[in-house]
Amino acid sequence: MGGKPFKPKAGKANVVIPKDTASLDSTKKSLAKSVPDSLKKESDLTTTVIYSAKDSTIMDTENQVVYLYGDAKVTYGDVSLEANFIQLDWAKNVVFAQGTKDSTTNKIVGKPIFKQGGEPYDAEEIRYNFKSRKAFIKGLITTQGDGLIQGEKVKKDNEDNLYIRNAIYTTCNLEHPHFNIRATKIKVVGKREIVAGPFHFELNEIPLPIGLPFGFFPYKPPQESGTSGIIMPTYGEEPQGRGFFLRDGGYYFALSPNIGLRLTGEIYSKGSFGIAANSQYIKRYRYSGTFNLNFRKSNNGSEFDRQSRSDYGIQWSHSPQSRGNSSFSASVNLQSNSNSQYNSVNTSSYISTALNSSVQYSRNFGQTIRTSLSLQADQNTVTKAVNVNTNYTFGLNQFQPFKKKNAVTDRFIDQFRMGLDVSGTYGITNQVALTNRSYNNFGYTVYRTIDTLDLDPTRPVIIDPRTAANSATNLARDGVIPFNLSTLPELLKNAQFKAQYSIPISLPNIKIGKYINLTPGFNFSGNIYQQKYRYEFKKVNDLAAVYSKDTTSKKGAVAIDTLRGGAFYADYTYAFSMSMNTRLYGTVRFKKGRLEGIRHTLSPSLSINYTPDFTDPKYGFYQTVQINNRVHKYQKGETIPSSLAGQETLPGDFLNISSFNPSQTNRGSQSGGISFGIQNTLEAKLRAKSDTAQKESEKMMLIDNFSLTGNYNFFATQYKLSNLNFGANSRVRKFDINLGGSLDPYKYVNDGYSTSGRRIDTLLISVGEGFAKLASLNFSVSKSFKPAVADKKKQNSNGTEGQMNQINRNINDYVDWSVPWSFQFGFNYNMNKTGFAPATIVSALTFKGDVKLTEKWNFTLSSGYDFVNNGISLTNISIHRDLHCWEANFDWTPIASPYYGRSSTYNFTIRVKSALLQELKLSRRNTFYDRGGF
Repeated sequence: MGGKPFKPKAGKANVVIPKDTASLDSTKKSLAKSVPDSLKKESDLTTTVIYSAKDSTIMDTENQVVYLYGDAKVTYGDVSLEANFIQLDWAKNVVFAQGTKDSTTNKIVGKPIFKQGGEPYDAEEIRYNFKSRKAFIKGLITTQGDGLIQGEKVKKDNEDNLYIRNAIYTTCNLEHPHFNIRATKIKVVGKREIVAGPFHFELNEIPLPIGLPFGFFPYKPPQESGTSGIIMPTYGEEPQGRGFFLRDGGYYFALSPNIGLRLTGEIYSKGSFGIAANSQYIKRYRYSGTFNLNFRKSNNGSEFDRQSRSDYGIQWSHSPQSRGNSSFSASVNLQSNSNSQYNSVNTSSYISTALNSSVQYSRNFGQTIRTSLSLQADQNTVTKAVNVNTNYTFGLNQFQPFKKKNAVTDRFIDQFRMGLDVSGTYGITNQVALTNRSYNNFGYTVYRTIDTLDLDPTRPVIIDPRTAANSATNLARDGVIPFNLSTLPELLKNAQFKAQYSIPISLPNIKIGKYINLTPGFNFSGNIYQQKYRYEFKKVNDLAAVYSKDTTSKKGAVAIDTLRGGAFYADYTYAFSMSMNTRLYGTVRFKKGRLEGIRHTLSPSLSINYTPDFTDPKYGFYQTVQINNRVHKYQKGETIPSSLAGQETLPGDFLNISSFNPSQTNRGSQSGGISFGIQNTLEAKLRAKSDTAQKESEKMMLIDNFSLTGNYNFFATQYKLSNLNFGANSRVRKFDINLGGSLDPYKYVNDGYSTSGRRIDTLLISVGEGFAKLASLNFSVSKSFKPAVADKKKQNSNGTEGQMNQINRNINDYVDWSVPWSFQFGFNYNMNKTGFAPATIVSALTFKGDVKLTEKWNFTLSSGYDFVNNGISLTNISIHRDLHCWEANFDWTPIASPYYGRSSTYNFTIRVKSALLQELKLSRRNTFYDRGGF
């Protein structure tokens, strides 16, 4: 019944009741409104008391007591009390509540639930004084953070402190917990901490001889921003030199509902230490991201030959959501060269040698203008090369300049479109020597470093004299200097500026008949540079003063002179094109069986293009440079340059080298030829398995795409026909299959200088050796097996939005007990072959399986096999056991990577876990790898 809120006041009853007590049915609301007036008197209550009962309400007007039966509820300010029976004593300002015995089950039902300020207390009996705000509780069960407290007798004072006798503290939410801390008395001080007297541990209600005279448990109630607290470290011994350790311990700061900060550190018995900061942030409907910063000072622990190093790492990931016309994103990964190798716990991280970072901002103005700005950094941890570039773009979307504004129909000229694209970069690199340039035009590689130069004519080089004099002191073996503040002037001196521009023009389409589309095109583009180079072939005598090498040899190298006139240099190109395409269909039908038919779609395409020879000296964009003194005889069928017609030998090899980029070479860029391609798709149509099926037939894609492409250059002096490239992909029963490669149509001959030989301008078909030889082949097949429930987004009412976003973004870091199993595998085969040289092959099978052996056991295995090296690749075995309020993990790496100095390791942990996400049944999974070594 719903009672009327009131404050008792002194005075006589206004309603005459024939007996001392009155039983009020919950439906008699008119009488309930009159009764409070008869109980009015002065009181210390500061607000109204609201009460209700589902069954009945009995009032003792003489003693000023109200009895509430059946789902009774009393509310007074921030205090609420629910029970099957409640007694209100207005004379003493006391409320008493307890459960009642069910006659059918003989069990107590409707036990009291007391709440004050949102904190719930389950109990057997509760007596609470409205005036003093004190309470006496019998058989208390309350939740304090992630912990549960049970007590036989409890007193609550007016400052919300609890004094509990014969209490237990646990994080297990069962009536009989798997483990607990039992204390003679516990005091819960407000909402700050829990203090225990003498206590001991119990496991499955079995007392253990482990205890302390007192205990202190910091506690902060759950809040939207999360809970700040101490992160306990892990301990162990590292076999690679740093000794015993305490690591990954620290403190978590719940700064706000949108951002959290985790500060951790590590310390080793032999003097190594490290600190790390990790922050995650999110703003709903706007962006989310993570930021990581770590620093480690390590030594090998040797007493006599101590070696030390400093490692650092910065990672930042910022992911925006589409909003308006602008967007900002970041993916930053900057590390010291040894940080991933010795400190990473992620497999893909510690075997990777390339680190890439980028920060991008883009903004569109209306439907016409596009702009973007980005900062990119590439780092190679092996060569120690660092390249930092600032890139920008500006573009005008294609528009129709001749189209009338209010035209009803399109004219032929209205299809004319044009646009503008401008992009540029300003970059610095610590590769100050122009080395490691590979020129494979002659079947051998031009690859030399400055300070190991032997001027071998079979391996000619390109040298930058600016750095040659200092090569012994400030250049690494591969021409790389340190990337730091002391070398910044040198880095800025060699900074590169470059801009590209392009004016794409779309001409009107022309229809030939009904099925052939003809599209003409024109493109004008170019580059702008800050500097220019001049090249000159030098004999050893000319370079002796610099290198102090053998001066009697006739060997030599190319010297590079950098021109910086304070102005900008530019080049340009333009090209004409005409493309034609159509589509052909072929169908084969079958009358028997499920196969109803197969359809083949053939899409041939043909294009004609012309580009002038911008390597011609009249343009000034390229220079023809001799690169060695090698003399060789021409082979039969080899094209002889017109300048050397009539000669049987070639006095050295020549290259056209860009005046603006020494790494860009060309033997003649004039082109005017035909590009051709054929694309195929193959699909089948299957009849339904039964007459009751919803669809009479279904389609199955056999080959999504099979293509063959190539081009023929009419103006090339040699090698007019390009390599023929082929590719195919398909998805059969959710197997992803990809095939690709290239065919070389030209002949190779032995030249005595390299294992691959020398490629000559003679088609294989012209000498009866077939059409082409396989130059490269790549094949891959992969498949992921898992039930449909694995793809569903994880949701749980017990977790905050931030916690669930964290889980869904990093689902691979958790054990999802709702998914019984999963399995992924992939096979990759890559082959590259040049001439007579042995083929370079990579062939490997990798797999990862995850199976729930029972509802509580999870087993994970990841491994692979390298067919080239005939060995098993990195292997990890993980076993996880869910123990309700505990969890156990066993991680074993029986086969690690000897190429990175890793040894076989294992790790076993068992720990108490929080019940926060128990309903979702997710628990954190950590993979262990040895992180030491020198």
